[in-house]
Amino acid sequence: MGEFMSINMNNRELKIVKILRNSVEPMSSIALSEEIGCSTKTIQSDIKSINKALHKSKIVSIRGIGYKLEGSLEELDVQTNLYDDIDRVSFILKKLINISKEKENFIRIEDLADLMYVSSSTVKNDLKEVKRILSQNDLKIITKHKQGICIDGDEEQVAKQIVNLCNNKNNKLGLSDFLSNEVSNSMFDIKNRVLNVLESEELLVTDLEFKNIVDYILIFLSRSTENEDLIINEYLRYYKVKRNEIINNDVYKEKIINSIRTFCMELKIVTNIDITKDTIFEECLYSHISNLYKKIELGINDSYYISSNEIKLKYAFAFELAKIAKKVIEGNLNIIIDEDETANIAIHIGGAIERSNNYNRKKVYKAVIVCTSGIGTSMLIKSKLENLFAGKIEIIKVIPAYLTDYLKVIDTDFVISTVPIELDNTPLIKISPLLTEKEIKIIEKYIETEKIYKDIKVEELLDKDLFHKNLDFSTKEEVIEYMSNFLLEKNYIDIDMKNSYFEREKIATTEIGNMLAMPHSSKGKVFKNKISIGILKNPIYWEVGEVRLVIMLAIDKDHILDYEELFSNIYKRVDSIAKVISICENKNYEKFKNMFK
Repeated sequence: MGEFMSINMNNRELKIVKILRNSVEPMSSIALSEEIGCSTKTIQSDIKSINKALHKSKIVSIRGIGYKLEGSLEELDVQTNLYDDIDRVSFILKKLINISKEKENFIRIEDLADLMYVSSSTVKNDLKEVKRILSQNDLKIITKHKQGICIDGDEEQVAKQIVNLCNNKNNKLGLSDFLSNEVSNSMFDIKNRVLNVLESEELLVTDLEFKNIVDYILIFLSRSTENEDLIINEYLRYYKVKRNEIINNDVYKEKIINSIRTFCMELKIVTNIDITKDTIFEECLYSHISNLYKKIELGINDSYYISSNEIKLKYAFAFELAKIAKKVIEGNLNIIIDEDETANIAIHIGGAIERSNNYNRKKVYKAVIVCTSGIGTSMLIKSKLENLFAGKIEIIKVIPAYLTDYLKVIDTDFVISTVPIELDNTPLIKISPLLTEKEIKIIEKYIETEKIYKDIKVEELLDKDLFHKNLDFSTKEEVIEYMSNFLLEKNYIDIDMKNSYFEREKIATTEIGNMLAMPHSSKGKVFKNKISIGILKNPIYWEVGEVRLVIMLAIDKDHILDYEELFSNIYKRVDSIAKVISICENKNYEKFKNMFK
């Protein structure tokens, strides 16, 4: 611990160490420079400094491949108090917002850099994210020669920005960071005054509403020199009028119902998943979106207990569908739904799909077990299946492999076999004598859908012929056309599947950040499950940002055991810009394939 404290590294150097520490493969200087936002020469210089600072570990350079961190990493286990990316963005936001109420409301980029002990180029790179965050509330950063930068926007939008920042779990900012000392010291008294006005106006609000009302009033009081009582009374009168308008507005209610029904119909057309008659889904999602609409219109912000990243990983398919639903709802209601709320929608969709799968599945399936491992093993499998699927499966026979010809005359719904056999017209599920969790899930899926699902690993879907390097295109349409046409010519998909990639892209972008897009489709036929990889020579603008790596999925979701897990396994290998750039710079098929082993 004491040895660690003597390590002297700046923020950029620490980030290089973190990236290399979390990377299985060596990382090129280009990949590191893209992730951090500096030149390759700066990376090389920083690595020299890092190696001087480290005692038990070292960054080694592998010629033609990249950098790798080797040795004992115990000295790096202690957190430092230096600014990381998120902290720097939060610091800049706090500084710009707080000086925006002052007469001298400009600050130079050089001064921000000095305050955070980083370079001006790092601050300029951080300002891209600052501008993105501010734009969500119609705020801008303007620049004046020799004076610096400042926030441009009205006070209501600034207050909304502060509330959003304070409720965002990804930063450490709190309301106290934006309040004046006078207001902070009078918070209890201000809350009582707000309660008294609410009572006199006969305005009954929820705990969440009260908290947000108080937050806004505290912010306005901190940023204004006007009379406190005047500010409190004016804001509460404004809030009451707006609240009544929303509650009595029947138009938005109809729009929400139409949005949900439109999504359900589109989902049925594109994926054959039918939740159009699921009243539970419609009622629950209506209630959720209705409350969300009210909160957005009234400026009420909420802290989420659900992590969108967790939902994306665990329920990737439901999250993809939620992105489509989000687009429909946003278009009809003219609101912006963030990623956390999209995760909430995904939970509703996941529940509806689960109910759809279980609807009317009360049949007891007759099964025959074929086994050559001895009577003990076969009886163990029989007992285990009868316990796991009580009331769902009836094991009518356990027979040895040499008697499989008799299966033609046995009345059975499907066969479970521990040995390779061939059957013409009877569904067959191959299992091991130990009956693994995956195999149990395959049997469970068959009972739910009457389809035989396959347990497929990512590496089994890769093919050297489908690893495209140095693709020289300038639009996403050209990329999708080339890669889907290649799959079609190889007879992996049909023409309907090829066209469906474009249709899916129109519904909602398949760009998922970190310079990565994952085009996929839901219509047409897949003759052989495959994943096609496209590495672009130069990044291209997709829809939200730049993309350099394209992973095109040609997968029959209806016969893959766990599509969400498959999707998640791919995403985890490409969940940072550094990882994506490293793949694009290496352009090595075997290395890419080894990532999934």
